[in-house]
Amino acid sequence: MQKDSLALVEEVKKVIGEYSFALTLRQIYYQLVARQIIPNLQKYYIKLSRLCVVARDESLLPEEAFADRLREIQKPSSWADLSDFGETVKSAYRKDKWINQDNYIEVWTEKDALRGVISPITDEWDIGLLVVRGQVSRTAIYEAYQRYREKEEKDKECYLFYFGDFDPSGLSIFNSLRERIGSFGDGLLSMNFERIALTPEQINEYKLPQNPAKEKDPNFNRFTAEYGNNVVELDSLPPDVLRDLVEDCIKENLDTKKLGQVLKIEKEEREELSNFLETL
Repeated sequence: MQKDSLALVEEVKKVIGEYSFALTLRQIYYQLVARQIIPNLQKYYIKLSRLCVVARDESLLPEEAFADRLREIQKPSSWADLSDFGETVKSAYRKDKWINQDNYIEVWTEKDALRGVISPITDEWDIGLLVVRGQVSRTAIYEAYQRYREKEEKDKECYLFYFGDFDPSGLSIFNSLRERIGSFGDGLLSMNFERIALTPEQINEYKLPQNPAKEKDPNFNRFTAEYGNNVVELDSLPPDVLRDLVEDCIKENLDTKKLGQVLKIEKEEREELSNFLETL
């Protein structure tokens, strides 16, 4: 491997060494661009992709540091025996953390590749995560409307926190889903829509890599008239920053005292479940 390639591998090591979880190649690429290690050009992304493959072949980079969140194997759950199944049941039981909360929260993102970054946070706090992958279907809108209406009928304050690209389509998706959910059914659904990322302020604060907007995008003229011609992908936001943004949204709308009450009951019910399973 040539000297310049070895130097780039060392920079990749620095990036992945800063995180306790695996990163996608695109996340690594944007971190390198933000640090001005490589230019923000497609040919350098391709070069980085090839280099990382070679470096892993030569054991210069750890395989487990890389994630491909678009290709995950699907398999039904199965167990060795009833005892094995019982252990799964005990560990899997979780009480609804929001059952006695005044608020109801969902997190939506357009980027499936970031599911693995966001889901550990939403899972930890028992929050629903929806990856919309572009414009949202009528079915998904209707199902969301039903969920939120059910929570409103229980007198909960409802929130939808959205994370998407800063580009014509990303802004259009958010505006569209806000209008469509808000006007569905009787049109009286009251909920809080907040677009958490990306924002121009975050782009400036973290010096995120920018690209020219695509002129073929149907929302190009409206976007460029307001924001200029540069766009930024959500993937370019440092993963730990993205996680912090998600967690902050949740914590700001969580009553910790009420959560403590639920966790106390959960512990007692886990013990009851464990005792019951041991008698079988």
